[in-house]
Amino acid sequence: MKIDALDHVALWLQGTQAIAAVATTVGVLIALYVAVIREPRKAVEERRRHKAQVDALRRAVRKRVAAQARKVVPSCMRAPMFGDSWWTVRIDNTSNAVATILAVDVAALDANGVHVPGGCRQASNTMPVDEVFDRSVRAVLVGDDVEISELSGRLSPALNRALRNALVGHLATEWQRTLPPNHHTVMAYTTTKPEYTLHVTIDYEDEAGFQWRRTDISPPKRMGKELV
Repeated sequence: MKIDALDHVALWLQGTQAIAAVATTVGVLIALYVAVIREPRKAVEERRRHKAQVDALRRAVRKRVAAQARKVVPSCMRAPMFGDSWWTVRIDNTSNAVATILAVDVAALDANGVHVPGGCRQASNTMPVDEVFDRSVRAVLVGDDVEISELSGRLSPALNRALRNALVGHLATEWQRTLPPNHHTVMAYTTTKPEYTLHVTIDYEDEAGFQWRRTDISPPKRMGKELV
């Protein structure tokens, strides 16, 4: 009887040891699974999620910055009140942030769109101010029987703006380098031949310090450092 009891005890101990060994093995396997598979997978998923969030933020920043850059617009239009070869060149900042004008290049193009070296020049102060004003007013009144006293009431906002641009552009001697929101700078130019047209390329910097280049109304191109 004692021998049988001892055998049962020995068998029980062996079974317990086997179960403990299996449990230990299972525990080790679980630990290995957590350490080798689940946690790295979780870390990878976290990194992917974080990267997706960062990429989305960067896209939003790029979109916002590019949208502001598109609101700095160079343009040019003829000023026939001064002559067939006169132009008014203007840069508008319609964004909600300050823009810094770094460089302005005004070039003349012939009828085929080919650049003409020396085909235009700045025309500031090449005509007396009273003559500039007289020509501007006459251009507005041409064909109309309008008294001078009625002039202010008859001018549309567009004509008022054209008249002001012509006068300011003729008097300006240099570009305004810092453009606050909803401001502009303007300059008068002449071409060496009436059939020439102008195109304008500007380099400018936005409030965040990113630099851009834009020709006429084409999309601005970023220069220098990368966006975040």
